[in-house]
Amino acid sequence: MSLPNALSHIEARLQEMQTALLSSEPAEFEQAAKTLHATAVQLAQALQQAPDAPKDWPPEIHDRIRAIGQGLNLVRDQLARVLALTQQQAASLLPPSDAGVTYGSGRPGVANGAALARIYRAPG
Repeated sequence: MSLPNALSHIEARLQEMQTALLSSEPAEFEQAAKTLHATAVQLAQALQQAPDAPKDWPPEIHDRIRAIGQGLNLVRDQLARVLALTQQQAASLLPPSDAGVTYGSGRPGVANGAALARIYRAPG
């Protein structure tokens, strides 16, 4: 794939990812993320196989690469916001988990909220 085509593909996938983030549809989001990842791999391959050195690329290629980097940063920030919102929603629906739920709290062998393992041996 040529570098300009790879750039066009990643730009389109970034736009799809941003749209999926706004839609709040998990299946659409998952598909957009997979497609964006695959397209990013193709872009990396196209960058490695480009016949010219990066310094010889036209300025518009450099501008597009910078814009893609900014778009990826924007998507990363949006993902962080969605994750924080999801965690807040989950915390409001589910009770907080206890560190000692499995073994219970206040039992022997529990120190600082973490259960200590006991080794039992069979008689004989």
